[in-house]
Amino acid sequence: VAGGEDCLWYVDRNGSWHPGFDCEFFTFCCGTCHQRYCCRDPLRLLTERQQRHCLAFSPKTIAGIASAVVLFIAIVTTIVCCFMCSCCYLYQRRQHSRTPLQGPEIPLSSYHPAAPPAPFPVDPKAGPTPPQPGFTPMAMYPPPGPAAQYPMYPSGPPVYNPTAPPPYVPAQPSYPGA
Repeated sequence: VAGGEDCLWYVDRNGSWHPGFDCEFFTFCCGTCHQRYCCRDPLRLLTERQQRHCLAFSPKTIAGIASAVVLFIAIVTTIVCCFMCSCCYLYQRRQHSRTPLQGPEIPLSSYHPAAPPAPFPVDPKAGPTPPQPGFTPMAMYPPPGPAAQYPMYPSGPPVYNPTAPPPYVPAQPSYPGA
């Protein structure tokens, strides 16, 4: 047995821990998983295997393992549901990151279809065309009138003049030893 002990450590029904102990010559570890003592009756013998079985399969151990498994399943289920449910933040963020160039969808059922294009090109000298049926003409923008006056700038890129003085370059300070 572990370290020469006949009875291994155990936990009683109250949850108190008891260290392992040795039995005298011609006595054995007897009892149950929650109460151990030394005796000479081989029918009450608690073998090392039975003692280890008590430690491994105690109700508290089984409850702890079951709680950990249930907690793990709950966390995984919650994460999976958050990625699948459209009302969850993680789902919305995933959808937003997938389509960065697309805006929100706007249903087009309330819009009227545009008028079909003219079957032939329109001659600008012919004057205004009569409005199409179901088409409401809109006012022209901008209204006719004097154009805004801006200061005159030379048009086009600047012209290179080889006789012009060089552009102004500020003098660099001179340091001794430089």
